[in-house]
Amino acid sequence: MEPLARWQTWLDAHRAEALDLVRIYLGIGLFVRGLYFLTNSEAYFALMPEAGPGFLVSGTLLHYVALAHLGGGLLLTVGLLTRIAALVQVPILLGAVVFVHGTEGLLGGDQSFELAAMVLFLLVLFTLWGSGPWSLDDYLARRAATEQEDEAALIAANVQRLRERAQMETDQEHAVVVSGEATPTASGPIHYLDTEAECSCGNDIHHPDVVVERHYSFPGVLPFVAGVTATPARVSFRCSSCGEVFAETTDPALLQQYRYEEHPGPTS
Repeated sequence: MEPLARWQTWLDAHRAEALDLVRIYLGIGLFVRGLYFLTNSEAYFALMPEAGPGFLVSGTLLHYVALAHLGGGLLLTVGLLTRIAALVQVPILLGAVVFVHGTEGLLGGDQSFELAAMVLFLLVLFTLWGSGPWSLDDYLARRAATEQEDEAALIAANVQRLRERAQMETDQEHAVVVSGEATPTASGPIHYLDTEAECSCGNDIHHPDVVVERHYSFPGVLPFVAGVTATPARVSFRCSSCGEVFAETTDPALLQQYRYEEHPGPTS
């Protein structure tokens, strides 16, 4: 009983595949029917008298029926564009049920009416619900979903890297000069000044021998042409005794303070 139970469990878990088997069988049948009409047009025209004199019996209609069954049947078999493949054949089977086999009724000897009605019902069914997991439609949908997930993951990873880089640059910009040496960053020197920094002589930025050196960017040089003293882009502190530059800053407040001041003097 255990193998039977496992088999029953597998069948219960794959109910959707059963509908796919019906679709494959229907697609093969319609494909063969279209091939039969295309190679035996006499059989097609033999059915037309039953439809009455007002029914279209031209060769154009024959080609539409044959090609719809051929192409639609093939697409139904592989499960590609299932809804469209079923929909284009609904008018054909509806015409067959109403005009060709409608006079036979359910009590006809060859049961053509019941078969045509069943095929029409299945085509409407697949037009509404489409195909199942055993189809190219499902494969392409899963592949597209996977590509979208991969693209979303890649975008998220890039955004995270940009955030980490921005955070790293922010952390570097707010770092403090260690041992009186300015730490360079991706966006320039640090902003904050280490007021306790000393040169090799032991002089700090308040010592009389320490001078302020201003560094201007190219746009900052232009105001000098008009006789205006521009705000420096960076200020460094050099000991005139040993010649060492032991501190620098880009703090906007200090840049404004040392815009004219020649000697640092005490700072608050």
